[in-house]
Amino acid sequence: MLNQQKMAPNKTTATLFIDKDSWLQRLHPLTKLSYILLTGVAAYGGPSSLLYICLLLFCNAVITASGGLLKDTAKALLRVILPLLLFMIPIHSFLFPGNRTVLLEFHGMIVYQEGLLFAISTLTKLTVVLIASFLFVFSTHPADLITALSHTCRSPSLAYLLGSPLLLLASMRERIETIQAAQRARGLDVDGNMFRRFLSLAPLLLPLVLGAIVEVEQRSIALEVRGFKSTSIKTSLRKLSDSALQRFCRWLMLAIAAVVLLLHGLG
Repeated sequence: MLNQQKMAPNKTTATLFIDKDSWLQRLHPLTKLSYILLTGVAAYGGPSSLLYICLLLFCNAVITASGGLLKDTAKALLRVILPLLLFMIPIHSFLFPGNRTVLLEFHGMIVYQEGLLFAISTLTKLTVVLIASFLFVFSTHPADLITALSHTCRSPSLAYLLGSPLLLLASMRERIETIQAAQRARGLDVDGNMFRRFLSLAPLLLPLVLGAIVEVEQRSIALEVRGFKSTSIKTSLRKLSDSALQRFCRWLMLAIAAVVLLLHGLG
């Protein structure tokens, strides 16, 4: 007998995109790119006070939470910031060139206020930019980004060059997990302490690099077969929603970023 059960379509793709029905997913990719640019300029070109940076951090957190991406963003942010936190705070607290004020002294080890504040300020600025970046990556499908760039710059090669890293990041992660599983099946210990993991890097990196080279060739052949460099008008299955309000907001964010950079350069 034929199986009458309907098979649900497999929506799992090798991307970092998180498919949720929120206003962030519905925004045009260029609008979110403009926001990343504005966030970076505001963080590094605006006032250096910690209160101002914390305000930017709060705004980014509110936007991320309203789009339903706070939990995923927090997990990704923790993996990046925690190693930097454990490294930068001790180094700058002890060895920052501008250290003058002693904050804490314990068994000959002196923690200075200037170095500690500098490390906290640097990490907070980086956190602001990373939250905006993760917001873009998790809420934008790579195909939407490539389509938007193709329509804007009229260059498929440039659009693919800028959009392909979002595809490669997830595929590289899946390939690493596959290689690790294959090496475990062959008896290689890829877990354990840091020394064992360091020794297992060579057997993991070689198939990873070779696989990436092979995939680049396969992608180039697939693009050529599909007429990637053809000058004829192409149609796309993905339709991007854009509006006059979003276009106005993009130009407004770019203008604000330009003004902040100008004031930073003059000040």
